Amino acid sequence: MQKENKQPIQVVNIPSPSLNSKLGRYFIGKTELLNFGGGYYAWGGIVNPINSGVNLYIDLFTITNFSAQNFISEIWLNADPPKNAVDSFNVTPTNQAVTPPPTPKAVMKNAGYSTEPMTKGVNIFDRIVTQNFTLVSDSHNGSIIIGPGGSFSILLRPPGFQYIAGTIVLTWWEESK
Repeated sequence: MQKENKQPIQVVNIPSPSLNSKLGRYFIGKTELLNFGGGYYAWGGIVNPINSGVNLYIDLFTITNFSAQNFISEIWLNADPPKNAVDSFNVTPTNQAVTPPPTPKAVMKNAGYSTEPMTKGVNIFDRIVTQNFTLVSDSHNGSIIIGPGGSFSILLRPPGFQYIAGTIVLTWWEESK
């Protein structure tokens, strides 16, 4: 009788962010320095163009407060960006070994000194960002999915009239619909 050689079965779990980074579909972006306060808001987010042909999968976000005053951050889905929003040029694929580097279909935008409240969309949660601190979100592992024509937004709202400066960093991957 022949002896069986039983090898244990090995299961490998590759998290979606790692796999999508390897595939060149994972991106990271940062807003410009956002100034707000004195009756003004700041805003940063990702807009998925209506004709992009991709879904966005939100992973992480960070919000850095460079001031000595706490402020509120409101997280919104599918809100319209403020009219004074501009494109952020601080966006890159996380896989720097891919040549040529992939370009995201989504557009990261930001606005400082905005008087516009958020319109449309849904405010899904708020966070307090304490003074001289960086708030790091839990990994959403792609559980927030933004289709073409949608957006993921963070509104920075001061508690009073103090002037505040901060930045927002967002990570996401894109998959064809």
